[in-house]
Amino acid sequence: MKPSKISGTVFGDSSQNGKASQITEDINRRTFLTASIGGVSVGLGGCLGSRDRSLPSTPSGSWRQYMRDKGNTGATGVTAPPRGNLAWTSDAFTRWLPVVADGEVYIGNVDPNPGPKIVGLDATDGSERWSVSIEEAYHYTSTVIGELLVAAYGEKVISLDRKSGEQEWTATLSGTVSRTEMTAVSAETLVLVPEDSRQDAALTAFDAATGVQQWSTPLAGHTVDAPAVQGNSAFVASESELYHLNIEDGSMVWGQSVENVALGPRPTAEGIVVAANGALTVHDADTGERLQTLDNYNGEAYGIALADGTVYWLTSESLAAISIEDGTEEWRLEAQGCQEGLCVGQDTIVAPVQYEEFELETTWPTIAAFDRETGDVRWYYHIDGFDMVFTSPPVLVDGAVYFTANTIDSVGVLGDIPPEGDSGLFEG
Repeated sequence: MKPSKISGTVFGDSSQNGKASQITEDINRRTFLTASIGGVSVGLGGCLGSRDRSLPSTPSGSWRQYMRDKGNTGATGVTAPPRGNLAWTSDAFTRWLPVVADGEVYIGNVDPNPGPKIVGLDATDGSERWSVSIEEAYHYTSTVIGELLVAAYGEKVISLDRKSGEQEWTATLSGTVSRTEMTAVSAETLVLVPEDSRQDAALTAFDAATGVQQWSTPLAGHTVDAPAVQGNSAFVASESELYHLNIEDGSMVWGQSVENVALGPRPTAEGIVVAANGALTVHDADTGERLQTLDNYNGEAYGIALADGTVYWLTSESLAAISIEDGTEEWRLEAQGCQEGLCVGQDTIVAPVQYEEFELETTWPTIAAFDRETGDVRWYYHIDGFDMVFTSPPVLVDGAVYFTANTIDSVGVLGDIPPEGDSGLFEG
């Protein structure tokens, strides 16, 4: 069995609240046994032999940035795999969100051990195509825009050729990238990078082709989520303020006080969706005023995704589907979010949850696929381990789900492949 060393700090939900947990134990790389229970595909974690396998075909579709597109919808028209068996885990270390495009996966590591780098992988079998050394930092975020991979970490923003890894340009921030994700706007060839100083924050725009800074707008307080773009408008939230900026020059259209923002903004035709102060709300895009409350929650808000007039909504209490127009609850499950992230496919929702309805002896975190219309369980993948967390949201492309977890220290992929092993668990 191939061991995987875990040391340092894991920022499992850093883009929301900067919480970190120290993990200093050595944890073995897991592979998995998959069974079928009651028509639902079930991935069971355990200490198994290592058998990295290719996906049956190269995944199509793309997940180019944090919530897939410039509007942070978290929605894509692709189909999730009909079962979620583990295909491979990468040799390259990461705990940060992978991005996927054109049959390649791009990951980054800014921890000092085993060495900060950006790596391009084959999306089908996980083989390394290129790697580039970078500097140590607190947070890493990246986006694919055209033929470039743009990454931000520490005080730097860099652009790499996606095919070769060759560096195209480097820019320097006034502050640092600390807790949130960047957003690419392909039509304007812009990348929007939230940055923090010791006291305040800013949203800075760079030309994706040249790295030249286009504008930088100061914000009050620290940013809490990736900026979102709709038309010529950029929306971004700090801990206590919701902002509407003009994307052409960064000028302020309005700022609206919204206390204790946890997630958002997510622009829709009905308004701007935000989770704050224990409520999921909609705000007017022209004024920032609160229009309606869609739902209330206690605890943590973990994910918001938007598709066809419905908000799919993950908290520490439940997974729910709610009409944005009138707040009608379409369905709700007591599937508790256990980590940041949520993505919506053509007919499936993929989310990291704990759910007592799963036929498991434990409620350890799982990545699960649910029917988008009914909330019925399609399949779930279970991994155990000491203080186990998924360290970034799941990423959905056609026929594959990519994920990161502290127990593998790498990116792994679930797909439509046969169960591994013929007679159960191997000796660990």
